[in-house]
Amino acid sequence: MPIHTDFLPAERLTRPQVLAQASQVGQCPVLIAMLDTAPGMVALLNPERQIVFCNDACYKAGGLVSKSDALGMRPGELLHCIHATDMPGGCGTSESCHHCGLVQALVIGQRGRANSGECLLQCNGRDRSLSAEYAVEVRPLPQLGTGWQCYSLRDISGEKRREALERTFFHDIMNRASAVEGASGVLADADLSSEERADFIRMLSVSAHALVEEIRSQRTLLAAERGELAVRNTSGDSLKALQDAAAACQAFGLAENKQVIIMPEAQSIPFQTDHALLGRILINLLKNALEASGEGMTVTATCMVPTADRIRFSVHNHAAMPDHVRAHVFQRSFTTKGSGRGLGTYSIKLLTESYLNGRAWFDSAADQGTTFHAEFAT
Repeated sequence: MPIHTDFLPAERLTRPQVLAQASQVGQCPVLIAMLDTAPGMVALLNPERQIVFCNDACYKAGGLVSKSDALGMRPGELLHCIHATDMPGGCGTSESCHHCGLVQALVIGQRGRANSGECLLQCNGRDRSLSAEYAVEVRPLPQLGTGWQCYSLRDISGEKRREALERTFFHDIMNRASAVEGASGVLADADLSSEERADFIRMLSVSAHALVEEIRSQRTLLAAERGELAVRNTSGDSLKALQDAAAACQAFGLAENKQVIIMPEAQSIPFQTDHALLGRILINLLKNALEASGEGMTVTATCMVPTADRIRFSVHNHAAMPDHVRAHVFQRSFTTKGSGRGLGTYSIKLLTESYLNGRAWFDSAADQGTTFHAEFAT
């Protein structure tokens, strides 16, 4: 019976069949030695997209003991992509695979065309980063038959982190600093009335506060990715945490011409957590919803107890996300706001799941809008 798939064919060869193919293509020790010296991952795929040969860097990237362990796997399975287990057919067969840069490159390669690109993978069991970014190169191998191809992956996560950090400093932080400079420059004008001076002092205070918060946010993210973030749990209240986050968004000017409403049913629940990290998560949830909303629109937030030992924060906006955004929303550097700026939802996932032992997810539909959730133990 055919295996169900939402994208590429799910059928694959048995391990004995793959081993037979591997024995045929692995007859050149010089070539193998050359590939093993390559710094990136290199693998040979059969028409079923299964690995029949890989270099040392490839199997080690998957945390495997030997090359033999990689044989028969598909690329996403080797790299622990979270979507590789969505469907019984494995890598390439889920709805999310439609939007995967690696899978798309392999599809083009199977059609006989060399191509290159980038891919973002959400990964399980790799490290605290939750995602990895790769440069992809695919070359068809018609000498071996139709559908055979070789791919190489080079981890560019570090490069993307630097790009994102540089863009944050050159764009977001520079904007904040320019606002501080502008307000302070106007205050130097001796002709200002006392009322005008008071207005600009308020503007300067808001801009300076936002600038410091932007820098602190980046420092927290970098420490979290390095595994250096210390968690300090204290007693707190869920409703107050939500109110403080909403007030911060107003103070930073994030809600200009928009409205943040805390729902009347939001519950006041005492619980232990690192409230500095929780505050960053809630601010990012609200900031993300505000950025997705047009002028005059409303973002709503609430907190509730879904079960006796859990607390859930939810933030809703009226805009629905298209399929290609939903597939990558928690991945580092994926954004609809410009290259290198996709850090908000990524940091929500990272801080919630890697540091506060919680869970972050979202629901999005055309007739319901988008709701992000962050849930923690009480």
